[in-house]
Amino acid sequence: MTIPVILALIIAGFILKLLIKKDWLFNFIGILANDILLSFFILASIAGRSLAYLVGLKEVFFYVAAVILICLVSSYIYGRFFIREDRGWRGALMVLSIFPNTAALGFPLVAVFTRDLTPAILYSAASSLLAIPLATFLTIRYSRDSNALKETVARTFSFPPVTVSLLSLILVLGGLRLPPKLINLSQAIGWWCLPLMLVYFGSRLQFKNIPLRKILETGLFRMMLPFIFLLFALRTSSEAVFYSILVESAMPPAIMAASILARHQLKAEESTAVTLVLTLAAILLIFILKISGWGGALAGR
Repeated sequence: MTIPVILALIIAGFILKLLIKKDWLFNFIGILANDILLSFFILASIAGRSLAYLVGLKEVFFYVAAVILICLVSSYIYGRFFIREDRGWRGALMVLSIFPNTAALGFPLVAVFTRDLTPAILYSAASSLLAIPLATFLTIRYSRDSNALKETVARTFSFPPVTVSLLSLILVLGGLRLPPKLINLSQAIGWWCLPLMLVYFGSRLQFKNIPLRKILETGLFRMMLPFIFLLFALRTSSEAVFYSILVESAMPPAIMAASILARHQLKAEESTAVTLVLTLAAILLIFILKISGWGGALAGR
């Protein structure tokens, strides 16, 4: 999926919402994309892999875990001290900070620097394994103040994509392989979650109030901190691995994250506005790095 197609689908969702003022229709699209089709997509992405493939995630997985931990802890501490009055945004900020757009946007932008996308695919797979359950848990936890921890955990693991990701991982670790025809069918069906998520994301856009402070906060914890950390900490002899990890870790919040927040009515308008602005900013910054030659200088260091 190219960047022009991504932008076109977002715009299409925004225009459709203006023309068709039926909330139930777009809520249905959100459930179809996030609950059903995404589950098929995850099944094909994880259960279709071998144990050797997961073991190959070892180096990349370390950086994924380090980035998520840094983003989560820093955004949590910031929220506790500087966002005391808005508990909902504290939760939304953490979700947006730990869940980058490593696939729909990350892959095309990594391809700007290198043709070898294998490390980017590994990074995205590892990131999804951690981010989907964690983001779902945080969203549910902060969207309902009265929820007990036990109830929140139960609701998190009953979310179909989380359930499927865990079952798929168990199958791979147990050495059980699903029939290739089933994997291919799941992939063909699940792929449609990507365009539908973009349309749903566009339908949630609001331009009445662009929250500048929230854009800066999310940009700091989701994009700047990981970029600065890896710029000094990342050590690899492979240029493809360097670009993949650096670019993927500094991606803006995933449209899937904004979609999950909207699904549970947690700061939906703010999260979609923040995600849109930071997505456009990421596209601009990556192309500036490429055109200016700074990207090559970073890899050579």
